[in-house]
Amino acid sequence: MTIPAENPAEKTIRSARAFALARAVLFASVFGMGAVACDDSGRGAAGRGAGSDPLASADPPVRGYVMARWSDEIPHDDPGECPEGLNVTEVEYFPEQWKKYMAERQRVREAEGRFIRWDHELLPPDACQDPLSQPDPGYLTLDGPAKVAGLDLDGVDSTKASSEGNACAHDDFTSPEGEAGVDNQAWRLMGCVRGYRPNDLMDRLHQSNTMIKEGGYAILMEISGMDDPLDDDAVEVQFLSAAAPVTLDALGEPMEQVSFTVHPDATYQSERARGRIENGILTTDPIDLRLKIKQQTQDNAVFYRDARIRAKVLEDGRIEGLVGGYWDSENFWSMMNDHTIGGTPQGRNAAFNRGFMCAGLYHAIPRVADGHPDPETGRCTSISMALHFEAKPAFVIRPRLAQAD
Repeated sequence: MTIPAENPAEKTIRSARAFALARAVLFASVFGMGAVACDDSGRGAAGRGAGSDPLASADPPVRGYVMARWSDEIPHDDPGECPEGLNVTEVEYFPEQWKKYMAERQRVREAEGRFIRWDHELLPPDACQDPLSQPDPGYLTLDGPAKVAGLDLDGVDSTKASSEGNACAHDDFTSPEGEAGVDNQAWRLMGCVRGYRPNDLMDRLHQSNTMIKEGGYAILMEISGMDDPLDDDAVEVQFLSAAAPVTLDALGEPMEQVSFTVHPDATYQSERARGRIENGILTTDPIDLRLKIKQQTQDNAVFYRDARIRAKVLEDGRIEGLVGGYWDSENFWSMMNDHTIGGTPQGRNAAFNRGFMCAGLYHAIPRVADGHPDPETGRCTSISMALHFEAKPAFVIRPRLAQAD
């Protein structure tokens, strides 16, 4: 069979694209900045529409990043006190039912080689599926002071005393650096849960970076218009979910300068947030974020409202800092409880391992919510929160959609 010769013009275009991409990679590597984002033609994002060579464009390239760390704030130096103790689990609240259930579970496992379900009739109704099926056990929130990382989301050092009559009244925290007005009601909600206390289950998972390394998801970021990593009065930042998990090196650490394809569902591609860099500190205006999270027994998406960044642009090209915003209350409940194995709900199992009761959490969420008041009821529908992140340079690939003639 005779293979037709390649058209000389097409060969020239293909070679030019490959050369441009290679130069872009070299530029990103040498100067330690984020990798140039590309579409599947090999063109740098900054060159789209104006030419195929990112270095020839008058605009700075779009720099891509992948989140190498992404974790809740769990304070260590002064996490606050829980004078009434920590929250109880179903096993402690319904001891007789659970004792009978565990005995039957062991009998079935030994006699029949199988497990019985978590919604077995010997147990109380599953409040993780129906939160009103159990009474409120008296969920304990962290109501005192603590040194907690986060951002001042509303520009006010709020106190309950100064907000009397406000359905969303709350006391702000102070940061470890002494900054007042930190909005992070998520810590008030989870601060008296055993698994969220310093050096316990969730903290150990964050320290070992398990949620990123186990290969469930990857979160990407693009920064456009950054021509000076120390001072730039106009940049744009976009968050995107990836179609595949992070890539790890031989030591099990997230790699940089790796290509990631953007998730095909535009739901998980945020708007571009306006931002700026002053003395190497990147800050952005608020935007809503929906990001795909798939790990272990969970396949869901987080919904953060009015999220914004405060982070440091490092000399080696990485970016480290905080994402602060408001976690939608309904989405928070869903993320805490929508766990399944083989179609069997595992929410109450997850709650037990972390140290709370679903019924209690459900009733406590409205008590700590401090954002986005409902126009009719005045009740707040979101919870302020803070996340730590580390972003490493990466290539963000946006495949072109095939279109019929």
